[in-house]
Amino acid sequence: MHVRLDELRGRTVLDANGRVIGRVRAALVDMETWLVDTLRVAVSRQAAADLDLPWSFWRSLWRPQTIDVSTGQINAAGDAVILRVSIADMREAAPHMAAEGLAAVH
Repeated sequence: MHVRLDELRGRTVLDANGRVIGRVRAALVDMETWLVDTLRVAVSRQAAADLDLPWSFWRSLWRPQTIDVSTGQINAAGDAVILRVSIADMREAAPHMAAEGLAAVH
């Protein structure tokens, strides 16, 4: 199945347990291999709390916190993107995240 990159924007991203992490902001293409290797996800308010990311109403209107999710962590994609890992696993995978947010926060 092929999907245009602009059609990915706005799709819901769920963790392995079915919790909403957020929505796809962009698909990032590796310019050397021409493969989509990362999805940039705008984090929802509930997921931000679980990931220890700062979240505010005003910031979320203009530029919400985002995380980069590698395509290796994606289990399935259709109307929604379902990850292989839970929010807790994402948090444990980056132990330095509590001090800085996530490593790939933009």
